[in-house]
Amino acid sequence: MSSEVAKHYLLLEQLLPHSTPSDVKRSVHTKAEQALKRFNGHVPDWLATLPKPSLKVNVDTQLVEQIEHAIKHKRAVSAELYRVLYDEAHWLKFAELSFYNLVEQGGVLMAQFMVGQLHDKCYQMPVYRIRNVHVLQKNRREPSTEQLKTLRSAINKGMNQECIELIVKAPKHSAVNQGFIELGEMTDKQSIDEKNVLLTYQTIDTEQLTDELLKYAHWLEVIKPEKLRQRIVSKLKVATANYL
Repeated sequence: MSSEVAKHYLLLEQLLPHSTPSDVKRSVHTKAEQALKRFNGHVPDWLATLPKPSLKVNVDTQLVEQIEHAIKHKRAVSAELYRVLYDEAHWLKFAELSFYNLVEQGGVLMAQFMVGQLHDKCYQMPVYRIRNVHVLQKNRREPSTEQLKTLRSAINKGMNQECIELIVKAPKHSAVNQGFIELGEMTDKQSIDEKNVLLTYQTIDTEQLTDELLKYAHWLEVIKPEKLRQRIVSKLKVATANYL
């Protein structure tokens, strides 16, 4: 991985349309930093001094008005949602969504909604990840008190999630060492032998992170924090018991 590749990532970041979600832009910037760290072990001044991408996102006012209209008149809508699945992201079309609230969190406008007629879960998503909203001549679904309570609980849990220093041991040829799998913001990398490296990340301790690490457990070892390591070990023991 050369410094030229990193510069290409930064050029790509500058050329991305304004409508591109900010997390995609941050991902491009992060890959540039990682490319340079792999190339020469440090981030040069020309990259380190660049301003970090802002969390402020330009939201389509017409889109917001459509969602507000649907909420006010209690109408269902069709729309496309920007869904991130593992290391890929796609715009997926949904034939029926029921928006029931718009809230602002950390300067980001969020929409709360339900999907279809049968799915009982309530979701929250940044408005900038929504496009092509069409109001339908159909009444929206109304979330129950219990569904709203569950969503609020999930949101509060997410806001209170703990920031941790994650240290993992991984093979040098692995996808995580090559930067194709991101477990957080990489802060350090150390070669411990000819086959393995220690990678240090600043990340958020979530159930999703635990599931991700469990999925890679056959080749990736969690070193720290100990409580996360024990969580993985416990899940592996349960999985092993199922096959004995």
